[in-house]
Amino acid sequence: MSVPKGTDTSAAVEAVLSSIADGRLAPVSLVRNSDLIRGFANFLAKTEVQSLSGVTPAVAESYVTCLTRSGSDSSVATMRLRRSALRLLFREAKVLGLAPTDPTIDIVLSSRSYGRSRPLTDPEVEKCRSFAEGMRGDDRYAIAWTLAEATARVPELTRITGHDIFAGSLALPGCSMTEAREVRLTDWGVEQVEGLRLADGAALKTGSKGSPHELVAATLRRAGLAKKSGVSPNSVPAWRGASELAGGASIDEVTRLLGMRSLDRAAAFIGFDWRADA
Repeated sequence: MSVPKGTDTSAAVEAVLSSIADGRLAPVSLVRNSDLIRGFANFLAKTEVQSLSGVTPAVAESYVTCLTRSGSDSSVATMRLRRSALRLLFREAKVLGLAPTDPTIDIVLSSRSYGRSRPLTDPEVEKCRSFAEGMRGDDRYAIAWTLAEATARVPELTRITGHDIFAGSLALPGCSMTEAREVRLTDWGVEQVEGLRLADGAALKTGSKGSPHELVAATLRRAGLAKKSGVSPNSVPAWRGASELAGGASIDEVTRLLGMRSLDRAAAFIGFDWRADA
């Protein structure tokens, strides 16, 4: 598609939306991202920015962190969705010659506490992964963290054995809070389990550090996160749910991934106000 340089913001946004409606995105993801991108166009209409090339990092961040339609603060999950949509917008705009760079590249979202627990942020997860991998000669930390990234809750962690891990997936037993389910490991998690023989799960449950739950908690402590507000071992599966939502999954899909029985409970677990946030 050929788009004239200097195209005004509204026309540029519509050109991008037309371009991404080519089947590369799942229908749910296309609808969500299109709504958010149009919301950004409406946001820009209230500013002096007249083209996508004129969007500065400050303007992009203002949209990502702005209040919801109801006038309440946006959740971290909502801000991630907005940032993800803008990254799609500017990636496609660059291909079309409508914007030279992505102004969202340096937007770092601060963490907020949601009741008893909150999702970890991406940088926090990367930090914990490095500490889990850094336990030389003891793979239990990385494996336990892998299970948590796969959405295993505290009661489920102690019931998982090596038989439950297969072909990049994990069979979770469920508990009083969740349904039994099969989930995908993260790409990082797949790397951790490759080549390991965990026939009976004993490697996860024995030793001075005890259960997988205690290993995840120890990793959070080593990363300096255990005393941060709202951080707990369940912050890891909450991060996975929030990440999947930001990546285009519907709240229904996230609810099934987390094994939760209610959309409201799943949304609260990942800090997403699915009725008010936009």
